Amino acid sequence: MRTIVLVSLFVCVVSGQDARPPSAPVTYNEAVANEKKLFAADQQHDMDTVKAILADDFVDIGRDGSSIGKEALLKEIPSLKLLKYAQQNFRVTALGPHAYSISYDSDAMLIGADGKETRSQNPLNSVWIKRDGRWQMLLHCRGDARDLGAR
Repeated sequence: MRTIVLVSLFVCVVSGQDARPPSAPVTYNEAVANEKKLFAADQQHDMDTVKAILADDFVDIGRDGSSIGKEALLKEIPSLKLLKYAQQNFRVTALGPHAYSISYDSDAMLIGADGKETRSQNPLNSVWIKRDGRWQMLLHCRGDARDLGAR
């Protein structure tokens, strides 16, 4: 009888270890706020916030297909001055409870590393992942997102 009680107790303890409540997927407002927080940090050259938002394996893909990682982007940001920007037409897709994609239109005025003022209008797409209890941007891409259909 004592063995049955001990085995039952062990089963209860072991099965209770993974009894975490499931995570809820991101909300639309949370996803938009995350994206806006990154742009605001970029404009203010708040590199600590930018560094915390970008995942260590972050990739930024340019319109021409070129790509840079987190460290290269962190070096590039201080050489640019984001004068003003607008983000609109947000579209958010939950990819389960731990990831989402967000697409939107961006219109920005900036002074580049060459000292010239430039207007940049782009459809932007980002993929975020929840790691270490916080949302981190994993991928950022300039260019139209297109549904290629399903089979």
